[in-house]
Amino acid sequence: MSRADSEQLPLATRDDRVLEESNDTPLIAVFKAIKWAVVWWLTLFAEMGKSVNRKRLRQARPWQIKIKPRFGQPKHRLPDVESLLNLHRSLDDFEKIAAHARDFHSRDCDFFADRIKVEDFIRCLIERNPPWLYVSRPLSGGEIGADEQSEQILWRDHEVVSFEEVELFNPDESWRDLPLSSMTMRPTHTLDEVWRARLLDQILPPEVLVDRHNRGEVMIPIHNQAHQRLEFRSDQRMMELTIRKPVPIPIPSEGGNGSGGQLLYILLDSSASMQGKSAILGMAVIAAVIRANMGQRDTRYLFRSYAEELWPRQVESPCMARTLQEKDALLDIIFSINFNGAATHVNSALDVAVEDIEHLRREEHLEAGLLLVTDGRAEILESTRLRLRAAEVKLHTVMVTRENNPGLEAVSESFTSLDISALH
Repeated sequence: MSRADSEQLPLATRDDRVLEESNDTPLIAVFKAIKWAVVWWLTLFAEMGKSVNRKRLRQARPWQIKIKPRFGQPKHRLPDVESLLNLHRSLDDFEKIAAHARDFHSRDCDFFADRIKVEDFIRCLIERNPPWLYVSRPLSGGEIGADEQSEQILWRDHEVVSFEEVELFNPDESWRDLPLSSMTMRPTHTLDEVWRARLLDQILPPEVLVDRHNRGEVMIPIHNQAHQRLEFRSDQRMMELTIRKPVPIPIPSEGGNGSGGQLLYILLDSSASMQGKSAILGMAVIAAVIRANMGQRDTRYLFRSYAEELWPRQVESPCMARTLQEKDALLDIIFSINFNGAATHVNSALDVAVEDIEHLRREEHLEAGLLLVTDGRAEILESTRLRLRAAEVKLHTVMVTRENNPGLEAVSESFTSLDISALH
């Protein structure tokens, strides 16, 4: 039997032929066949793993966003993503975040110092549509009424290119270059003109000065009555001008006419460990959340930053934003936070946040969500967990690092970890 014919035989036939032609015992031949099968399967799995790894490398992003919601995520719509990105561009959010990244003067912020990279990151957040973003979701809370849609305006100073008629003044060609009078000298005629001579002549003794005057040696400049003059003529021309002026930014506004609404409470970790990349990631997350709900009239925001203590202090009310202008100003307040805290007290911050929410619920019905942005591990007390459950507050945690946080993950409606370490 030739080698080609033997290769075309089935596996069992080849094994029988090898068993007949060899001097091995049947038990050894069975072991060899099993070994060959195991090697063949391992080789197949290795090739499959290489193809999967190559596919992952092709699809790899410069960051990793891991979202763990307890329930399914709604799918986003492309028009919502583009409209939100256009809103960020119009309100200069990307430039502001990039400017803060440059202010930190740290190497881990170099990536976000470019506004294009900030836009890419926020685009990735919006496309993932995490539960705390509320993209493409109906307004919740209260009775359902007929939706009322309108448009509100925010103003921003933008560079605008326009063509305008400008009056230019060009030199008239009729003018003539007359000699300068100061370049022409003449001798003095009277003693009164001696005091217009140069200082070197004036300090001479009177006898010498009079003698020089009589001989015509004291010189003074000639003041010609015809002064040199340049005439201009006006000319009207159309020119392209780049000017900065307030530009209206339309914000679509929507909301039901029923009672109630949404409340989003934002807690930002302001400890010193957040300085740099973590702070920029937190600002980008909060900016995406605020802009996503900006046009909903029945949605309001509350904000506190916390470390070893709260700001505003516990005895004061949190920063509240209900109108469109207040929501826009709230983002500037968040951008001005100093990350210099010495510790991270998550339990006390959550207790104060629940207390603030319960205080507002005494006046109206609100569906409350709590967004916690932090980079530190925390052990959640049982009392804190029970209070969150009793108040029916949905806690969404965003970790701006890739570290796990089992304590917060256990009490959170959704847990998101951001990892961009692959960038550096």
